[in-house]
Amino acid sequence: MRFRALAEEITRFFGEEGTLSLRLPRHEFRPEQLTMAHAVAEAANGKKILMLEAGTGVGKSLAYLVPLILKAVAEEKRVFVATGTKTLQHQLMEKELPFLKRHLGVDFNFTLCLGAENYLCERRLAAVPTTGQEELFADLAEVANIRTWAEGSRGGLRSEIEFPVSNATWHQVCRVSELCAGQDCGRGGECFYQKARRRQTYAQVLVANHHLLFANLMADWEYLPECQILVIDEAHTLDSTASDCLGIEFSYRALRRVFEGLRGKDGKGCLVGSLIELPIEQRLGLLDRIRHAEQRFLETLVWLHDKVLAGEQRVAVSRETAALGLEHFIEPLSEVVAGLKQILKRIEREETRVECEGYVQRLQRTLAEAKQVAEMPEDAPWLLWCEELAQRGRGLAETSASTAFHATPIEPAEILKEKLYPRFESTILVSATLSTGGDFRFVADRLGTHGAETLSLPSPFDTKNNLMVYLPAHVPEPARFEEYTAEVNREVIELVQAASGGTFVLCTSYKVLNALHDLFRNSVPCEEYGARKRFERHRKSSRLLVMRQGDASRERMLEAFRSAGRAVLFGAATFWQGVDVPGRDLEMVIITRLPFQSPDDPVLEAKIRLCRERGGDPFNDIQVPHAVMQFRQGLGRLIRSKSDRGVVAILDSRVNTKGYGRAFLNALPECRQTDKLEEAREFLRGVWSDK
Repeated sequence: MRFRALAEEITRFFGEEGTLSLRLPRHEFRPEQLTMAHAVAEAANGKKILMLEAGTGVGKSLAYLVPLILKAVAEEKRVFVATGTKTLQHQLMEKELPFLKRHLGVDFNFTLCLGAENYLCERRLAAVPTTGQEELFADLAEVANIRTWAEGSRGGLRSEIEFPVSNATWHQVCRVSELCAGQDCGRGGECFYQKARRRQTYAQVLVANHHLLFANLMADWEYLPECQILVIDEAHTLDSTASDCLGIEFSYRALRRVFEGLRGKDGKGCLVGSLIELPIEQRLGLLDRIRHAEQRFLETLVWLHDKVLAGEQRVAVSRETAALGLEHFIEPLSEVVAGLKQILKRIEREETRVECEGYVQRLQRTLAEAKQVAEMPEDAPWLLWCEELAQRGRGLAETSASTAFHATPIEPAEILKEKLYPRFESTILVSATLSTGGDFRFVADRLGTHGAETLSLPSPFDTKNNLMVYLPAHVPEPARFEEYTAEVNREVIELVQAASGGTFVLCTSYKVLNALHDLFRNSVPCEEYGARKRFERHRKSSRLLVMRQGDASRERMLEAFRSAGRAVLFGAATFWQGVDVPGRDLEMVIITRLPFQSPDDPVLEAKIRLCRERGGDPFNDIQVPHAVMQFRQGLGRLIRSKSDRGVVAILDSRVNTKGYGRAFLNALPECRQTDKLEEAREFLRGVWSDK
């Protein structure tokens, strides 16, 4: 599609009297949205990488979808949209894309792409007995419910199930890539997953999360159709997701289902026990090898837990220590793989052979990763570390299940630059926070996008009149924990009592979160969102509802928060970003502490060390810019629509007393500022009085 024709179509849609204004009730023309759409079209047409920062209210999703859909339809291309949160996925799939399908004027298809284990595998479901062998399966009653549900299910997705299903049960019947027979399955490619794959083939827009993007990348784009244009929305989280997904993990949670599938319980109801083609002696011998390899794997994790972690939450591991631990199970696991390969030739049943091949592939991948890490040179830009996942139990399995060993790329930017961006003709990276003070260099370093086009567009909302930022100077520094939490609690109480709507209290650690929650709950008459009310719908009432992260899922907590009328939610990282509560349900955000990363994070420590070795200043080059980005995300929770008004309170006095505080103050939008509590309370009392 010629660029001039595309530009005309964009203007026709987004212009002051365009399709969007005519078709979307109460829509007001936003010049920033039109500018963004033209920039996206230019980048796609010029096959460029574009880093695009657009403030809240610009209408980012429509601004990149419209030009890219028009181009994809005209030129028979496909667009991959990767999001960081389910909230944005739902918005795209339930609102933006259906709206565009009705009103854009071109015929296109779109679909949501999910990981394989979200789908029911009918072959594996059929293999679970209806009665008997209860000790080998998680819950046969749940399996029976799944069978009934599957008969009427359209998509076969776990998210469609409206009755309780445990993870253990679902993992016995879901699709597992290594265990899938593909087109050779007896269902002839008509299973839920294969139907989804066909829908993807006919779609011009694929929507998925960042994790599936990287899983597909590491599998050489095996799982999804080829796409020519990549959109990475919520791109400010991409580097941390990349580190997680491109790294390697050794844990019992990662291999437990493989071992259980191979050995079952007492050699029954499992792969090896079902191999009636083999003499009993050979089966028992293979079972012994499997149990021995599993034991050695568990011993490695227990050794890491007891001797390396030694009571710490997370610890960096030397190359020598890593090699010593991994080599403990490499040989016995290799013997299991060799044994399984040997019996593959004698397995007569197709489904059993497919299952055996799947286990072989999974164990081979584990072995390849273990050898890669064990042989990794000292100067490789990878961090080796282990962490405590849960409280230690009493036995070997419980202790090992609480330990994970990781190999994490310190600079995923190099991998993104070499493997991700070259796969696409053009890449659009979008977020409300991609720069610090208008400078994109920090994010470009993290994402490998130096040389990309950049554009920053402000929010069209009137923050000058609708937002007040309260900056008290008297709050003790966070290092004086008892004094700090006591004073922050007093400030929170004063501010909440002045507010008529909801409040987010954003914390940077669970220690602070729990301390402030408990202090507030014991100081103010309130209704607690506890276990008894966890799944009840809270109706609007005059009583103040108090909640804290962890009381329930984020979705349930937000539903209760919106329904309560007046609520205070104490949240940590989950609630700093990806949360949308417009209107008076949220009229105040309290930032209790500047969001610096935990100094004992091994990944951060490795980045700091590498920065120093290169002659940089880690605090100003890494820690401050990262904290400013997170700070801006927290600020963005409040003003979500043109009519929103409210107060952001920053209860960390370092923003005023430290030199680096200027970086945070410069990140504030144009707004009213005060250091007087009474002015903040007065603003809150008048927030909706003139509405």
